[in-house]
Amino acid sequence: MIQKIFVGIALITSNALLWAQRQEGVGTYYHERFWGIRTSSGEVYHPFVYSAAHRTLPFGTWVEVELLKTGKKTIVKVNDRGPFFRGGVIDVSKIAAKELGLVAFGNSKVKVRPLSELELTDSLKSFLFKRDSLAKVEHPKPLRKSKRKKKNRKRKKR
Repeated sequence: MIQKIFVGIALITSNALLWAQRQEGVGTYYHERFWGIRTSSGEVYHPFVYSAAHRTLPFGTWVEVELLKTGKKTIVKVNDRGPFFRGGVIDVSKIAAKELGLVAFGNSKVKVRPLSELELTDSLKSFLFKRDSLAKVEHPKPLRKSKRKKKNRKRKKR
């Protein structure tokens, strides 16, 4: 009986902490040119995987992002640090920005809400992991054309 009460208190306090971490501010998105570059967590950025950068939330936290202009929502995983400008709350990947409608605005007001363990059911977790793994298979990294270096030609003296 005592253990059940303690677990209930722990759940209430963790939900209260998540409630305190809800934020509103400016949301932006990563450009595709960062494709293949390592993030702060060590993962490689992929524009078709639903990921995000947040200043304070721990890596691996699932977050619900809502664009206030349109009311559209999406769920992303925090795997990087940023944005580092005044009023910036979150940077989302390109596919998440397209789903929100953020690409048309560039940056806009968003509401960020971390999801608790109670909200992340097994079926939701499996859907989110499947969505991201399929994106990596369907959109492999494009081959970049190598830039040819210009030959240094010696100028003739006149």
